[in-house]
This record gives sequence, C-alpha cells and structure tokens, in this order.
Amino acid sequence: LSLIVPDPRRTAIGTADTNTAILFFSRRPEREGLNKRFVRQDHAKNQRVAEAFYDHARQAVAESGLPVVEVDDTQQRGSDFGARLANAFADAFAAGYDRVIAVGNDCPTLHEVDWTGVVTQLAADRPVLGPTPDREGAYLIGLTRAQFDRAAFATLPWRSSELVPALRSHLEAAVGGRPVRLTPRADVNGHGDLMRLLRGASAPPALAERLRHVLGDAFRTHQAEQRGATRPVLKRRSRAPPSPRPGSHT
Repeated sequence: LSLIVPDPRRTAIGTADTNTAILFFSRRPEREGLNKRFVRQDHAKNQRVAEAFYDHARQAVAESGLPVVEVDDTQQRGSDFGARLANAFADAFAAGYDRVIAVGNDCPTLHEVDWTGVVTQLAADRPVLGPTPDREGAYLIGLTRAQFDRAAFATLPWRSSELVPALRSHLEAAVGGRPVRLTPRADVNGHGDLMRLLRGASAPPALAERLRHVLGDAFRTHQAEQRGATRPVLKRRSRAPPSPRPGSHT
C-alpha cells in the first residue's frame, strides 16, 4: 500500500487522524494502455491518454482532503478483479481505517464528487454507491468496516451488466436498507467513450486540452468524419422531362 498525503491546508474533511480513507484502486498508465484501446493503432498515443486519465484521477483524490491509499496493479493480489478489489478493501481496513471509499482512474469527472457528503453518509452507517449512467458499473463504492464482507464482496459479478443490481442487493442485506446513490458519472473505457467525452461539455477543460493535444490530427480527423456523417444528403432533382398526364396529347 502507498499513501498519498493530503494537502495540509485542506482540513474541511480529512486530518491526520481521520478514520476515512480513499482507496485509489488503479492500474499504472503503461498497464492501462495495454488493456484499453483509447487510440486505435497508435500505442504511444494510447499510453499518453491513459497517463492523462491517471494523473487527473490521482490529482482529484489527492485534493479531496482525505488520506488516499493507492493500490496499483503491482500491489494488487488475487486471481480476478473481485478478489483483487476485496483484498485492497481488506488491507485498507487492516491499516486502521473504519470507512473506505474506493475509486478508479477512468472517471473524468471524479473531481466533482462531494467528498464531504460521502463521508457524512458513511459516518451515519449508510454505504455509498456511485453508478455509471448505463448502470452497468460503479465509479465509487463507499463502505464501513462493519458493512464489508470480504468473501461475498469478492464473488459479486464484477465487470458484468449484473454488477450494480447485485452490489445494491448485497449492500441492502448488509445494512437493512438501500445504499446512498450518487449522481451517475460516465467512465472512459475505449475509443468511443473518449470521443464522446471530447465532443461533449462534461470534460474538465485542462484534461480535455491535454487529451486533444495528445490526439492531434486523429481527433481533427474524427471531427471531420462526424461532420460528414451528419451532413444532410441533398437529393438531386431529376433532369428528365415530366411524364405526360394520362389522357394528354404530345
């Protein structure tokens, strides 16, 4: 486990003795670039895009004011994603934290999360779930020590369309009530997601500028293709003479 120390000037949420931590569960950019295809047929640009998302997410959690426990792919343990995430949660609790908020590195609006609100809900023993808009994934999972069942958590249907309903049911069983649901936020898992992010208005300006700089001509070409695909097709008017009406004489 590695610890990202919060800025000491930010004391609204976290202090040196806080018992809530963010679990930054991520892959190193060089590994992320091998698993996701943000840029087709250009490994160097693909990795630079992965670096941009990693740096943005890492800065977002570092500025939260909470201590951040970072667990990257070199530190993760387990035979599959569920086991690795469950082990990371268990290690964070073993480090002495009573409340843990897990996030990844692929949510471009992670900096907009209301960390104070998440901490408040967890302090009231309510688990917190941040779903993606398609409701097939989660960008944030907040649990208390008492709500965490390592074995059950590890065997949830991770990386499937059944995850969020199963996770919600699991948390409902753990606390006897529904988890707090945050505003849905999109994640970026490939080329299509990346293009939608840059075409929309939700991308943070600094991140969007960096991504466009990395993509260069590739993004401009994509924009041109999109304009061509959406341009209305004009129907040519027939140059043939009009057909005579029935009963008319020529």
